[in-house]
Amino acid sequence: MKKKLAAVIVVLLLAFAAYVETPTASINKNYMYFYGDTNDTEEASSNLDALGSPELEYQLDSTVEEDGFLIETYREYELYKDSNGEVAKTVATSNTQSIKYAENE
Repeated sequence: MKKKLAAVIVVLLLAFAAYVETPTASINKNYMYFYGDTNDTEEASSNLDALGSPELEYQLDSTVEEDGFLIETYREYELYKDSNGEVAKTVATSNTQSIKYAENE
């Protein structure tokens, strides 16, 4: 009986510890978690700050024929727009997506 009670207590303590460690726990509502590298040495440009947050858009980067297939690669770009809605600056990111099509004959 004591072993079963001890096992139940251990399981409850582990479950509570797991709950407290989750970012969505109500005990952590006053904290903000950052997942990623905090050693950013790149400074934000004041020009980009004036443009606001970028919109993300994928644009066709390349098309390659390989083994009877067409492979299109799309690159993600950050589009910064001015107050008139015109694209003022475009910055390429490292994110890419590829789509493979069977070639029509």
